[in-house]
This record gives sequence, structure tokens and C-alpha cells, in this order.
Amino acid sequence: MLNRVPARSRFASWFSGQYWWRVPVATIVLLQVITLIALHLVGREIIVENCLDFGLSSIAIVVAWQASRRSRGLTRVAWMTLSLCCSFFALSLAIGIGAEVLPYTRALTELSDEISVFWLAPLSFTLFLEPDFEFRGFDPIHVLDFIQLVIFWVAVFFMFLFLPMHVFVGQTPHSWLQATWGGTLVYDLSMTMLFSLRAMLTRSRSTRRFFWRFSLFLVVGCLADLYANYNKLPSATWFQLVWTALNIAPIVLAGTWTEDETDWIDAKSKAGRVLGDQLFPVMTAFLVLILSMVIVRERLGFAVMMVSISFVCSSLRMVVVQQRELRIAADLQAEIAERRRAEQLLRENEEHLEEQVANRTSELSEANSQLRSEIIERQRLEEQLRQTQKMEAIGTLSGGIAHDFNNLLTVIRGYARMVLDRVGNDPELRTDVEQIDEAGARAAALTSQLLAFSRRQMLQPRTINLNGLVRDLQKMLQRLIGEHIELTTRAGEGLGAVKADPGQIEQVILNLVVNARDAMPRGGSLVLETRNVQVDEAFAREHVDLTPGDYVMLAVHDTGVGMDDATKVHIFEPFFTTKERARGTGLGLSMVYGIVKQSGGSIVVESQLAKGSSFKIFLPRIQARTEVETGLHPVAVGKGSEIVLLVEDDEQVRNLTLTMLRRFGYTVYVAENGTEALKFNETHSGEINLLLTDVVMPGASGPEIAVKISASRPGIKVLYMSGYTDDAIGTHGILEEGISLLQKPFTPAALGERVREVLDAVPVKA
Repeated sequence: MLNRVPARSRFASWFSGQYWWRVPVATIVLLQVITLIALHLVGREIIVENCLDFGLSSIAIVVAWQASRRSRGLTRVAWMTLSLCCSFFALSLAIGIGAEVLPYTRALTELSDEISVFWLAPLSFTLFLEPDFEFRGFDPIHVLDFIQLVIFWVAVFFMFLFLPMHVFVGQTPHSWLQATWGGTLVYDLSMTMLFSLRAMLTRSRSTRRFFWRFSLFLVVGCLADLYANYNKLPSATWFQLVWTALNIAPIVLAGTWTEDETDWIDAKSKAGRVLGDQLFPVMTAFLVLILSMVIVRERLGFAVMMVSISFVCSSLRMVVVQQRELRIAADLQAEIAERRRAEQLLRENEEHLEEQVANRTSELSEANSQLRSEIIERQRLEEQLRQTQKMEAIGTLSGGIAHDFNNLLTVIRGYARMVLDRVGNDPELRTDVEQIDEAGARAAALTSQLLAFSRRQMLQPRTINLNGLVRDLQKMLQRLIGEHIELTTRAGEGLGAVKADPGQIEQVILNLVVNARDAMPRGGSLVLETRNVQVDEAFAREHVDLTPGDYVMLAVHDTGVGMDDATKVHIFEPFFTTKERARGTGLGLSMVYGIVKQSGGSIVVESQLAKGSSFKIFLPRIQARTEVETGLHPVAVGKGSEIVLLVEDDEQVRNLTLTMLRRFGYTVYVAENGTEALKFNETHSGEINLLLTDVVMPGASGPEIAVKISASRPGIKVLYMSGYTDDAIGTHGILEEGISLLQKPFTPAALGERVREVLDAVPVKA
């Protein structure tokens, strides 16, 4: 059983939804009939008719805009443009109403008539758009078409409005429109023909429906114009209902519009594509030319200008279209070539199937071989990873064990030297003890290497000249590289000074020279170069580690095998090496990079395969005098009678140091840790001249003890002793200025000299 819809709901639906416009339109039509029956005797029927038409135009504006919201592509733009056109028509009606009620109405009447003639002109721009048009920026073709269209409408205005207005000056306000109704008819017929052609040439169902509807609308309008103007019908007649119907037509067309879900139909033929792409621009330019041929009789310059602009637009459009067609043709040619190649390959595969199978088998074999190679490479990488992890573990462990290891070496070497002082003339015993001391020295060197590897060795930078450093190393370097390599030095004149640890810079030079030697197994040339350089902005931009300024460059050039770009990217990475496993660990250049960066410098690498490599080190140049080396010479072990507070957590080192200091004549108080040292400082009322303390200890560290004791005893001197500081008395491995350090392991002589040196030092004034 069917459910009946309540009458109230049916009535409400007339005022909502897509068809809300039906009741207002019906009301306006009823008012129009009443006007024709009753109000034409009053003399104001034209005002009433214009007001009713204005209402219909307002409804058309809203309905057309709603139709654009239900559409897409070209039809969306078309309905939005129609809404704008209806706005123009409503404006002309409003101006016409004003012309009826205001004095001096001739100008307003002419303006109203001009707008009413061309109110649909903006819609003609949609003739140039594609069905799937979406605005994504300004297309040059659309811009040129728009300019061409503007020129066309200017020519139409000049032909059918401007000239008649000047010809029929002095006649009634509407005489010009009556005199040019034939031209207006030509305009309407031209629009009808263009819309009909556009409907026939499109391959979009929605676009075709839109243009066919408006073609029919324009045909009816042409017939109405022809009948009204030919018979010279006055206003306020029953023929006014025809104009009302024409005003209602856009509302019905927009209000009943629905977009097709399946929009595209069969593709256009070649002729259709040519007409669709070329017909409307060419026709517009042709119409401009025809109109200009008439206008030229009255306005020569104006006609020439319009034709010139139209010609330029048409020419530019042809160029743009031709360029796009050439690109499309090139793409098609490439696609055709690709298809032909694929077809050729297919024929070859069919003709040589066995060969293809054999080739495929070979490819599979190669893939299998490649897979095995990748497995081997993966195993090698895993081995390298294990090696890297092992080396990292060693690096982490080395700093940790260095402290305890150096304590043991201090005890071994210290007691060995003390025994040597008491062995007397027993050569056999002296030899045995010397062997113990020499083994301790080698162990101390090994500890130093472990600290250097882990980047935890304390640096002591000084102002040095690289020329002297290279000169002192030259003989040793020649022996190191062998006779098959020629060593040359190029010392820069007036070389500036740099701030660096000379021992570490020597290590840098040795590593680079060894690396260059290994790159020249069959001999070659090796050059050590120093010179002052000034880094400018351009060079600094190419090397991000450098900043513009003055530098001293230390370069090592070789004529070895060189490196490719892929190798240069990784050369400073730890454990990366191109040498055989037994010949290199991959740490040499990593240590070079770390030392250079720690010294405030940068390193630049230049290399070419089979031509050699250049490593250029840039150290900041400073304005300071070079510290002169005093050379190695015997120094008398200093003795004294001062009072020393010794703080050392290792019992053997503490007892050994206590014995040494007492032999040198010092009065020594001993503390096992920081807490005990601070308690002694609080209870001891006598003088303490020197605090000799270990750096790394459980609880309070050496620097913490020194700060607290120095606060209560301003004149006390401090000497640290340690084999591993862990940045406790320095920053990034560089010893802070004013800090005195005795590196473990140390001998009795080294202890005596350092203690005496610290006690005799003159305090630096703040």
C-alpha cells in the first residue's frame, strides 16, 4: 500500500530544494499578466515591466550559480559565467528603471540599451574552453583567446552601437536601437551559430547539452527580435509575455540542470579536432576583420589597431599551438619507436626462443653468481662490523684501564730506578734491573698509544713553526719511505706560527707520509710543502669546514695510485682502508682528521686516479713568537725542604711517591682519598707548600680537592699526577692554562724535577 505524502510537505517542497524557483517565477508571471490587463492605462507600465523582469533576472542569478555548484569542468565555468551575464542584464534593467523616473534620462537609456544588447557576451568565452577545463593557472592560449574575444566585442560595439549613436543624433532615445536591429539580429544569429557548432564538435555529453540548450534559447530570441522589430511593436502589449518567457528560459535551463555521470562520448574525428581547436579563434579573427572593413570608413586608425591586435593574437596562438603539437608529435614518435622496438624484440624472441632460453639461463647463472658474491660481501661486512665493534670496545676499554695500568707502571719503573741508584758495582744485577726498567718504558709507550687511539691523551699546544718541525723530521722520513721514493720539501718563506701540540703534528705528518708511501709501491715523488695562505669566501663556500681568514698550510703531495670520488668520501671514516688487512687498520687518517680538528684546523683532499693525491692541512695562523726549544740536556734533580700534602688512592703508588719525596728532603703528609685530605687540611694549622694529588679517584676528584684547599690556603701550589684525566683538568683533551700535570708513569728524577719546577714557579698575576 502506498503511503500518501502530507499536503503540507508537498507544499513546502515547492519552496526548497533544486526547484525552489517555481513559485516565485509563477508569481512574477501572474503579476505580468495583471500588468498587461490593468496597468497599461496608467502610463507607468514600462517601469512595472522592468521591475518584474529585474525580479526574474535576480532569480536567474541565484539559480545559475546553484547549477554551477552541481557541475564540473567547462559546464561549471559556463553556469558561473551565465550568473555573471544575468547580473549584467539585471543591471541594465535597474538603469532602465532609473531612466524612467529621473530627469535627463537619455544617457541612462542608452547605457541600459547597450548593456541589454551585450549581456550574454561573456558567455562566449566558454567557446574556447575544453570540456574538462579546470583553472590551474593562466594558459597562454586562453589568454590570447580572451584578448581576441575582447577585440571582437569592441568591434561589435563600435559597429552596432557607437556609429549608430553618432549617425542618429537628435532622434528619439530608442531610434538608434531600432535603426540597428538588423545588426543586433546578425549578432544574435552569430552567437546561435557559434553555440551550435560548439555543441556539434564537443565530445562531452554535458557540454553538448549545455550549448544545444542555449542555441535553442538564442534561436527563439532571434525570432522574437525579428518579429518585434520588423512590426515595430510598442511596449505594454501581450507580446511582452514572449520577453517574459525568454527571461524565464535561463531560470528553467539552470534550475533543471543535472550533470551526466558518464560524461564522455566517442572521441572526435580528426576533422572535428581541427575544427574544435582552430574554428572559433579563426572565426573570431575573421569577424573582427569583416567588422573593421566597415569601421575603417569612419575610423581608420581604430580599425587598423583592432586588426593588428587580432592578427598578433592569432599569430601567437598558432605558434603556441604549433609548439604543443610538435611536442605531442615528438612524444608520439618516441612512443611509436618504443612500440616498434618492442615488436621487433617480440619477433626476435619468437624466432630465437632457444637463444633466449640460453640467455635467460646465463642471466640466472650470473644472478646466482652475483647472489653468492653478495653473500660473501655480506659476510665480509659482518666481519668488518665485528672488527669495528671490537675496536670500539678496545677504544672504550683503553681509557678505562689506562689509569690502573699507569699506576702499576709507575710503581715498576719507580722502584726499578731506585734500585738502580743502590746496586753499586754489581754489573749483572744492574743489567737485570735495567731490563725491568726498559720493559716498563715500552709498556708506558703502549699505554700512550692506547690513549691516543681513544682520543683521551692530554694535549699541550704551543706556538710552533711548521718549517722547523718538517726540517727536524726530514732524515727520519727519508729512512721511513725508502730509497725508491724521492722526498722533497718546499718550505714557505716568512711562514707564520700556529698553536698546536708539536708531538701530535709530528704524528699527523708521519701518518700522511706512510699513507703516501703505501700509495707508491713502485716508487714516485713525495713533496712536503708549507706556506701561508689566505682563504677567501669562494674557497670557504666550497669547503664547509673552513672559514675565511689567514692560515698556515701543511701539504703532502704524492704521485701514487690516487683515489676516486667514492673512496674520498670515506677516507676519514674509522677502519676504512683500501690496503690489505695485514698492512693497515684504517685508523691512520682518522687520527689525522681528529688531531687536525682538535687543533682548530681543517683538512682538504684532492686526488685523481693514477695521478696522485694531495692532503692539505689548514691551521689558523696566529700573531705570536715561536717558543724556542731548549733541547734535551741533563737537569739536576731538585731537592727541597718544603711541606707536601700527597693525595693518592693507590697504595703502592702512594708509598713509592712518599719514599721518593722524602729522599729529596721534603716533609710529606699522606692522604688516601679526598675526604681524608680535606679533614687534614682543616685540622692542620701549619703551612702546606704543595698539594700533589691524583686526578681520578673515588669520591672527590683531584680538581675538587684543589679548589677547596686553595680557598683556605691561597698561596698553595698544586701539581696533578695521572695517566688518564677524562677531561677533569682540560677541555677536549687540551690542558687548561695554568694547570701543572705529571704524566704517569714517572721516574724519581721526573718527579723531583716537576715538583721543584712547580714550587719555584712565579705565580701568574690575575
